[in-house]
Amino acid sequence: MKSDNSETKAYICLFTCAVTRAIHLEVVTDLTESSFLQAFRRFSSRRSLPVVMISDNASTYLASAETLQELFQSPSLKEVFGRQGIDWKFIPKRAPWYGGFWERLIGLTKKAVRKILGRASVTLIELQTLVVEIEATLNDRPITYVSSDIGDEEPLTPSHLLYGRRITSLPFDHGITSEDLTDPDYGNGPDMGRRVKMQALILQRFWNRWRHEYLTSLREFHKTTGTNKQSIKKGEVVLVHDDTHRSTWKLAVIESLIEGGDGLVRAANIRTSTGRTNRPITKLYPLEISADVENLDGPSRDSTNVPAANTSNSRPRRAAASNALRRISDWANSLCGPPEDVEET
Repeated sequence: MKSDNSETKAYICLFTCAVTRAIHLEVVTDLTESSFLQAFRRFSSRRSLPVVMISDNASTYLASAETLQELFQSPSLKEVFGRQGIDWKFIPKRAPWYGGFWERLIGLTKKAVRKILGRASVTLIELQTLVVEIEATLNDRPITYVSSDIGDEEPLTPSHLLYGRRITSLPFDHGITSEDLTDPDYGNGPDMGRRVKMQALILQRFWNRWRHEYLTSLREFHKTTGTNKQSIKKGEVVLVHDDTHRSTWKLAVIESLIEGGDGLVRAANIRTSTGRTNRPITKLYPLEISADVENLDGPSRDSTNVPAANTSNSRPRRAAASNALRRISDWANSLCGPPEDVEET
C-alpha cells in the first residue's frame, strides 16, 4: 500500500466460522502479536467472543494464545467474563491440510484481491474499504444448490444465517421511496415484541434450511477414502521429514498417537533431541527399530526390539548383524534422550 510517497506491506487476518462458513476480514499493518490482538478485539466486539478457536502453529498465534491465556486468568477480567474463556487449539505442525476449511477461504480472498487490485497500490483506507467489500461479497456466496428455476427459493448464503438476508441486495424488491428508508413506527411494546418474534422465526427458517440442505449436501459430496494404510506405532524410531537434505533429518521417538474423528491415526506426538513436538504421519518415516518408551531409564539389550530373523530363510542372522541392530537402537534412544519426567541413570 502507499504511505508517504513510499510502499509498505499490509496483511489480512481472516476469521471464519466452522458452522456458517461466514468470514470476517481485518487489515493489519504487521505480523506482531499486538497487531493480531487488536484485530481479535475488533472481531470479538463485532461478532461476539468465540468459545473455541482453531488455527495453525504460526509463531504469532502461539504468542497470542499465551497472552490471551494470561489475560483470561486475570482477576479483573474474570469479573467481567465470569467463567467464559477461549479454548485455543492448534493443528499439528507442518500439516496445512488439517485447516482445509479455512485455507479454501484464504484462496478465495486472495483471488478476489488479485482480480480487483492487480498490481496497483492503494492507501490504507482504500485497502480497508476494499477488504470489507470483499468480505460482504464472500459472505453472500451460495453454500447450497443454485437452482435454474426462477420460482425456487434463492440459495442459502452465510449472510442469511447471520442477518436473515443477503448483504449485497436491498431488503426491498421494488417501489423504494424516501418513506421506506426512514425508521418505521412500531407503536407500543407488543408491536415490537411481535417484530422480534417474526425476525427470530425468519432466522430459524434459514437454520432449518442449513440443516436439511447444506449438511445433506456435505454428506453426499464427501466420499469414503478407504482405510488408512499407514502402519505407525508408539515407541517406533522415525525420521522426521524436513525441507532440507535427507541426511540432515532428525531422529525421533513416537510417544503417542493422535487419532482423527474417524478413529484413524492422523498425527503423532514425537520426542527429538531438542524437545517434544508433533507431526502428521505423512511426515514421519519409520525405521526398522523401536525404542522402549515405557522404560527409558536405561534401555537394556533384552528389551530392545530387534527385528526377528526371516523364518522362511534357514540361514540364521549373523551375530555381527544382530549386534549392529542393537547398537543402532541404543544410539537412537540415547540421541532422542529420556523424557523430562524420567531421571537419567
